[in-house]
Amino acid sequence: MKLPEMPARNIMRPAVQTAFGGLNHNLRARDGELWWMKNLSGREFPLLTPREPRGLLGTLEAPGGIGAGDAAWWTDGTGFYYDGARKGTVTAGEKIFAAMGSLVLIFPDKKYYDAAGDDFGSMEESWSGEAAFRSGTYAGLSARANTISAPGAAWAFRPGDALTLSGCLRHPENNKTLILREVEGDELHFDENALTLDKRWVYRPEEGTEAGTYHFKPEETALQFTLTAALSPGDSLCWDGEVLTACIGGGSAAIPVEEGSGGAELTFAAEPVDCEESAVTIARTVPDLDYLCVNENRLWGCRGDTIYASKLGDPFNFQVFEGLATDSWQSETLDAGEFTGCVSYLGYPIFFKEEAVYKVYGDKPANYQWTPSARLGVRAGCHRSLAIAGETLYYLSRVGVCAYTGGIPALISDALGSSVRWQDAAAGSDGVRYYVSMSDGEAWSLFVYDTRYRTWHREDDAHALGFAFWDGALGMLCADGCLWSLDGSRGTPEGEVSWEAEFADFDRFFETSDSYSQNKKGLLRLQLRCSLSAGSSLEALVMYDSDGLWHSLGTLEGAAAKKSDNLPMILRRCDHFRLKLRGVGNAVIYSLTEVRYSGSNLQ
Repeated sequence: MKLPEMPARNIMRPAVQTAFGGLNHNLRARDGELWWMKNLSGREFPLLTPREPRGLLGTLEAPGGIGAGDAAWWTDGTGFYYDGARKGTVTAGEKIFAAMGSLVLIFPDKKYYDAAGDDFGSMEESWSGEAAFRSGTYAGLSARANTISAPGAAWAFRPGDALTLSGCLRHPENNKTLILREVEGDELHFDENALTLDKRWVYRPEEGTEAGTYHFKPEETALQFTLTAALSPGDSLCWDGEVLTACIGGGSAAIPVEEGSGGAELTFAAEPVDCEESAVTIARTVPDLDYLCVNENRLWGCRGDTIYASKLGDPFNFQVFEGLATDSWQSETLDAGEFTGCVSYLGYPIFFKEEAVYKVYGDKPANYQWTPSARLGVRAGCHRSLAIAGETLYYLSRVGVCAYTGGIPALISDALGSSVRWQDAAAGSDGVRYYVSMSDGEAWSLFVYDTRYRTWHREDDAHALGFAFWDGALGMLCADGCLWSLDGSRGTPEGEVSWEAEFADFDRFFETSDSYSQNKKGLLRLQLRCSLSAGSSLEALVMYDSDGLWHSLGTLEGAAAKKSDNLPMILRRCDHFRLKLRGVGNAVIYSLTEVRYSGSNLQ
């Protein structure tokens, strides 16, 4: 009897991967996502490619920070460099910068560099010495009690500066902050009656005053005296606090004075008299600021729990309070914790604590007000992680990297490992990609988040101190002093890049596009479609059932044309497997095809 033929079931199933995801360092990572990587990039997403070689721009001996505007600037040891040339001296250590017009402001040193005038100096100025306090002029007119003069003084102050006086012993009430109006030679002019001078009390008769006993009251105590000769118009009596002098007919004589109120009262007018201070200090001061940003032509900063804003257009003055729209401003939040960073974003100065985000509203000091708008701020020590990419602000919080658009921050770094607590982050942006270098407490990693595809890639273990964008490319300054151009467009090329791509566990069996098998799998072959540049190489390795052993599947060498290669694999059934690709030089992985077959649940 002829039996019917039974068609053999083809148990071979190809699984084709044509789109590769980014990094996903979690157990839930799926086929095509990468558990770990080295020097990969999303520049050809969704294809798999290594990053471009960087360009070495130079090496610093003791890097302290980097910034950029029309040109790049940085500190190396005690030197401040602008566009590669040393411009001034600073203290060694970490620096923070802010750019305002042609000015580069350097903290905590409180120094500045003016690129327009090639001028380096201190934001603060101070003078100490012997000075005379007297009446003078203002706007060409006589003004009482408004002038400080010191013969030979070369003032470094400017009209509009808020100057703090200290060391005044003769009149301690002069120890205060005043607004400088004019500088004329060795004289400083302030508002009329801004200063307290010595006083004298003067009596000038409009008509005649007969001889006799009189009294007057210059302050609290009444004093009496005897006038032995009559006073005529043009004569006067002058009391300087110790001696009463009569000026009669061009001569002068002292008149004895005692307490009392005998005789008629004469009205003495108080007049200011020049006085001298032997050790006065005059200073323009800038507050100690931990973090800086520039917004709407003001320098903003914070320290502790206080927010500061400079005078409009003048980052050297923070003590101008005249009730004008150009005034400086400051405010305490009185909330728990200290500020951990600040940035200008969407037209607002925004300040961060670890548990709060403060946005400052208003267009002048009279209506400035801050409002806490979120509860997940910048982690302490991570103020350099603030960077804007794709019009979104990114930073490292205590739970991971957050994206902030003005409302509630959103956590976006779960793919980097949900259990890892990153720290000490520094970041930069080329406009669409967010580069962040941070530590897990033991090792450093440089990650790149592409805002277009919302994917993470890991480049290497670079420990970056800061990033700066200039001349159309992003630069990175590392702790070892190397200054890199990340796209390789400038500097000395680093050579061929070595890279690795370790995929997450492959455990799907594609009978249909979305079905799963609990059975063991057998691996027949692996097929890669890739393009390797001349001189490049690629090796494929496999690990079975998480046993920790990597088995080489073969190596490909670079060629000029795209081609598809078959790589033999050890025929072994397994519950799951993990694939690693590693290579040197430029490569593009277009697709990955695995030919598998299914076994039983036992073998």
